[in-house]
Amino acid sequence: MFYFDNASTTKISTKSLNEYVKASEMFFNPSALYEQAIAVKSKIEEARQFFLNTLKGKDGATFIFTGSATESNNAVLYSNITRKDKKYLISAGEHSSVYETAKHLKEIGYNVVFIPLNKNGSINVDALKQELDNSVAFVSIINVSNETGAINDIPSISKLIKSYNKNIIIHSDGVQALGKINIDLKNFNIDYYTISAHKINGPKGIGGLYIANPNKFKPLILGGGQEMNMRSGTENFPAIMAFKQALKDLSFKNYSLYKQAFISNLKGDYILVSDEKCVDNIISLCFKGTRGETLEHILEEKGFIIGTGSACNSKAKINRVLQNFVPRDYISGAVRISFGSEITKEDCVNLAKELSKAAKDYKEKISK
Repeated sequence: MFYFDNASTTKISTKSLNEYVKASEMFFNPSALYEQAIAVKSKIEEARQFFLNTLKGKDGATFIFTGSATESNNAVLYSNITRKDKKYLISAGEHSSVYETAKHLKEIGYNVVFIPLNKNGSINVDALKQELDNSVAFVSIINVSNETGAINDIPSISKLIKSYNKNIIIHSDGVQALGKINIDLKNFNIDYYTISAHKINGPKGIGGLYIANPNKFKPLILGGGQEMNMRSGTENFPAIMAFKQALKDLSFKNYSLYKQAFISNLKGDYILVSDEKCVDNIISLCFKGTRGETLEHILEEKGFIIGTGSACNSKAKINRVLQNFVPRDYISGAVRISFGSEITKEDCVNLAKELSKAAKDYKEKISK
């Protein structure tokens, strides 16, 4: 099997899995007061500081562990979209955990405005500028698009937003950015940043949320007051330790040669959505007159696992993000290729050839 859907999820690393198993032996509840439980609590606090240091968080910030990036994103929006006399700006390219939450809040009366995208899936900064005024209270802009790999320049965008009003709260979903671009949250100058373990060879069921100003955050989940009263529920200690290990092992890999090898061997009538301003590990493209899910199944029979876009949107008939800028006769043929550490340049060449052949055969079959 040649796995090319790493933007959907990654294989847990051996080291991360070993840490999970090891930590599972320390089964004590971190909220208890006996020695063994205190030792668990201490390791969680060490992990928290490690995340803050690695992400270069500002002084006074904190980092909480959640059940997923989806939970983190929901928590941020519900904590900050609270007044109907304010305006809230959301990029149209957000992951569904942000987009659907914002859409729901809009439907129940909050003034949510979705900012359109450029042709590579990045936010249209000019359109953002037009919406900035004194009524804006909150902005959410994904750091790296999970659909196209487009990079949003968060430092410059946050500078623009804060120039209108320094009190505007800024959130960025960094799930696809972690390990792909440099993250320096002091330089980003934002209030919230979301990450996830299973995108960096860690376990599923554990996410994280950077919070610049803990006193302003309103918890989504109430209960026993864990995570400094910001996320109740007994901490998932094994997953936290495995997440820490995955982040510790994280290293930048240059996928530009892989991307070049893949694209140079593609043939057919297609639109390449991911341009040079996107990360190299995600490639979004659309074949004219085909169906992405059919191409996905054809490739699966050949031993290649690819995606048709975000797994969270896989049941949608039309890709919500791509429909903003891809012509209708191409969009149904959308596929997403995302590289991981276990593939080779030769694998990329072979995938391109098989995908080109699958698209050609499909079009010939339906034209008969």
